[in-house]
Amino acid sequence: MSKKANSGDACALPSQKKQTAFSQRFSNGELPIEPNRYHYVWAKFCPWATPGAIMIDYTGLNQVISKFPIYPLRHAGIVDDWFFGKNDDDEDPLLHTTRLSENYKKTVPNFLARPTVPALIDLKTGGVVNDSSLDIMTELAGNWKKYFATDVPDVYPDSLKGEIDEMNTQIITDITSVPGKITGVDSQAEYEMLFNQYFDRLDKLDARLADQRFLMGDHITLPDFWLVVSLIRFDLVFYFKSKLNKKRLDEYPNLWRYARECYQIPAFKQNTDFNAIKQFFFQTSDDPVTSFDRVIPVGPDLDRWEE
Repeated sequence: MSKKANSGDACALPSQKKQTAFSQRFSNGELPIEPNRYHYVWAKFCPWATPGAIMIDYTGLNQVISKFPIYPLRHAGIVDDWFFGKNDDDEDPLLHTTRLSENYKKTVPNFLARPTVPALIDLKTGGVVNDSSLDIMTELAGNWKKYFATDVPDVYPDSLKGEIDEMNTQIITDITSVPGKITGVDSQAEYEMLFNQYFDRLDKLDARLADQRFLMGDHITLPDFWLVVSLIRFDLVFYFKSKLNKKRLDEYPNLWRYARECYQIPAFKQNTDFNAIKQFFFQTSDDPVTSFDRVIPVGPDLDRWEE
């Protein structure tokens, strides 16, 4: 891996599942719905893994599903695995493994691909059972409702499933996935196409939020987890690093109001680590910093998120 990271480096995009062994579901009976059996491994920097971490806490599923983040930097000299701490022997406290690849190999012993987050792990076997961010969220939201906190509105109501799925697809296609794609372009035309796709969607979402509090109405649903996570990283990283610089987030009055309001909700705030985000996207690894592109920027002023 080059020292320049992109937003898809660590994460499992919905279209990039490696094997069916890592695509098991609750909805078809492959996985039993059993409290305290599953463990969500995620990354504090990752725009694909963080929505699920927020959803687990917001809905109260954190009472029956545990979670733990990987260390945000690659260990020096190792580009194809994630560790659970700064030191090689640091363990996930429940899994008692030091590298995420160990848990992939507990499911597929000859696993040789690069492990990604998020990863839903069966604590009985220690093996990864699903590594698709979108699938994990919709499976948990659709099949674990009886374990939601009683005071939380349904984040995936049956009456809105079609609209929610469509909104998820729009956000993932036009916003979440664009920063990772744009760093791989090799022409001005391809860059501008992705650039316009990204800001056209932001324009539409800003207009949508002009007369409603959240994306689907008066309470939070699945698309809100996706959008807020990407907005935070847009403001912090992608505006600069991915040359997505048509406007700053605070130039979208409705998106800026909405993002800050969601950030004040404990589940969003406690799963937002501005430093880890900057560490991964700029510094990337524990290798000594010897070039300007790996220096972590001091700004922007994060106090704005508390306003």
